[in-house]
Amino acid sequence: MDDLFASMYDEYFDDVYRYVYVKTGNKWDTEDIVSDTFRKAYEKFSSLQEGTKFKSWLMTIARNNVMDFYRKKKGVLIGENIELYCTPIQFEDSLEQSDEMDCLKKSLDYLSKDDMEIVNLRYFADLKFKDIAAILQKQDTSIRVKATRIIKKMGLLLEKCLGGNNE
Repeated sequence: MDDLFASMYDEYFDDVYRYVYVKTGNKWDTEDIVSDTFRKAYEKFSSLQEGTKFKSWLMTIARNNVMDFYRKKKGVLIGENIELYCTPIQFEDSLEQSDEMDCLKKSLDYLSKDDMEIVNLRYFADLKFKDIAAILQKQDTSIRVKATRIIKKMGLLLEKCLGGNNE
């Protein structure tokens, strides 16, 4: 069991870390949450049913840990607004791409919290649609359609911004 868990840890650590970092924005909280994610995974590893997708299982634990982290910050959060604080950190600009990055940042602000979660799971955690559907408890086809619409929306927003028609 320990060898299998170690292999899973090695294979998925970077994806879990990247996902949590995007949610928290700092390495100290990220390291705590990722550590707790793998601790919980290790404790439950022996009770996993055969055929469990490790990556989606780990990402579900990580997502729940991020939510718990923000719930514990009582001075910051009130009730149902927790998802508002689970948004990605700002991307780093490079000098030659600063206009594009500024437009991308502005475009991301127009996404709903649900759309942003799909973007985080798909592009930062690098999950497949069926794994995202399992985590979000939605249909696979619904996630695929939603992701396609998000990409189209982002394309239109970027085109508008880069065309000089931004706010």
